[in-house]
Amino acid sequence: MQNSKTVYEVREVDMQTHEKLSPRAEQYIERLNIPVEGSDGITFFTCSGLVIAEGYERVVIGDRGPYIEFSDRQIVKGNIQVPDDQLWRLEPWRDKIYYHEYRSKCPSNVKLYYQVRKVAYTDYREGLWYVSPFDLSSEQFEVLIRSGRQDQRSLF
Repeated sequence: MQNSKTVYEVREVDMQTHEKLSPRAEQYIERLNIPVEGSDGITFFTCSGLVIAEGYERVVIGDRGPYIEFSDRQIVKGNIQVPDDQLWRLEPWRDKIYYHEYRSKCPSNVKLYYQVRKVAYTDYREGLWYVSPFDLSSEQFEVLIRSGRQDQRSLF
């Protein structure tokens, strides 16, 4: 795992490799409160307080939004389960699926994706886990990503 990089260092890398971030991805980066590059020193939990992961690899940001990437060893597997309506994804003859869906064992019902196939639209890696930062918190960063909504107070 690399040292944490700031948003500005990530942009510099993108500029050096000539990869242009979409305006939407730029907005997500601006709102992140956690480093894009991972850290082993952060514990993630649901709004209900259930621990989901210890550490993370990186934050993947695409036009569909940001997702925190976790390795298999970082996920607390005893705190997640496959919902009954998603068990079909685990059957070996289902070679066309892209991920296995899991949920947290708590009222927050946080969705976790276990990536089993590469997708064309972003850099999700096979064998890794993905969770929306909107669904998690940590002691270091209570809010992992700030809301994009503007304060819409009434003028009257």
